[in-house]
Amino acid sequence: MSTGLLLFFMASTVLFLCYYLVIVQNRHESQMNLMMTAMAGGMTAGILFGTIMGLLLRGDFIQSTILGIVIGMTIGAFIGLPHQLITTLEGMLAGLMGGMMGAMIGEMSPIGQEDTLLKFLFMISLIVLVITTRMFHAESKSFIVTFLRNPLIVFLLVLFVFFALEQVDTFFPDDQIDSSEHKHSVLG
Repeated sequence: MSTGLLLFFMASTVLFLCYYLVIVQNRHESQMNLMMTAMAGGMTAGILFGTIMGLLLRGDFIQSTILGIVIGMTIGAFIGLPHQLITTLEGMLAGLMGGMMGAMIGEMSPIGQEDTLLKFLFMISLIVLVITTRMFHAESKSFIVTFLRNPLIVFLLVLFVFFALEQVDTFFPDDQIDSSEHKHSVLG
């Protein structure tokens, strides 16, 4: 495993811990907002980690799908746990759907485009987290939520993360990619 991919795993873990903290901090707020947060976190986690599994296990679609679903459901359940069972279920089902879609994206992505795809999906996950956090700004007195109300600060945060991801080592070095195993054939 490359250093870039390890850093990406750690950054993704921190991202989904932030989803968890949003729910923990606002667990007494509107149930609809909390269910939406669990759904967004489960779906983005499932897509992100399902894609990683699809890329790492290219050619073994069943295993990458199962792992993507399990990881997505686990993160979705973890995000929804602080509130109620229905929020946990919402996160799990979104993680299931995201894990399936992510494994398909990873399996079908062209060789050599893995880094671009993962960076794009991470940025989508970050933007969804920021928008979800802003959903609580009217109900919350948190400094972080108040800080994220300013669109310029949010834009600068996303821009900073984008440039930081561009500086990270490649997730899948060229010497680890075996293009002979990745074939597209209609007749077998």
